[in-house]
Amino acid sequence: MSKSIAEIISAGEGLRTEFKSRIDSPAKIAKTIVSFANTSGGLLIIGVNDSGVISGVTSELTELQKLEKANTDFIDPKILIQIKSEQLNGKKVLLVTVAESKEKPHYVVSDKGARTIYVRVKDKSVPIPKLLLYNSDNLETEKLLASKHVKSLVAYLRIEDSVNARFYSRMINISEKRADRMLHDLAAKQILLKIPGTKPEAFSLKWTE
Repeated sequence: MSKSIAEIISAGEGLRTEFKSRIDSPAKIAKTIVSFANTSGGLLIIGVNDSGVISGVTSELTELQKLEKANTDFIDPKILIQIKSEQLNGKKVLLVTVAESKEKPHYVVSDKGARTIYVRVKDKSVPIPKLLLYNSDNLETEKLLASKHVKSLVAYLRIEDSVNARFYSRMINISEKRADRMLHDLAAKQILLKIPGTKPEAFSLKWTE
């Protein structure tokens, strides 16, 4: 790991980082694990609150049992996770590393059997209807990423949460119809993620270097 845990906590939650003072329930934490695996991987730190304050875990065994139940009962297919405990400021935290999965999509399975795909959008785990996989070997996609307009969009979305067609059309001085078509094309290639339920339709950055 290039950054220390303290540096990661100081940077706050994001696409690949989430904090939990404790695991509320296996069903809820399953959403975070699945979203990391379906997107770019990530690190879940248990024993740190949303503001980055280190609270520590009261019972390591309890948290481990909840993680195991999440993977066994609420995730399909199961996801290989790595768990490590570490002392920070005299308090124990759990580091749960989830790699980007080669078996995606993974689903969160509810008590009633409903199956939902979750992905990471900024620092949130959000449901989507289906997952289209981005192929990094696709020369057409690589050419698209190298274009001036897409570079500008990626730079913007590294700072802002989302973009819609009207704003993007003004950003790069093209028609709104063409901007909408470009955003949907990028979403189809899994460079962007279409955010469910937004009006006007909004997109967030999925692709990372």
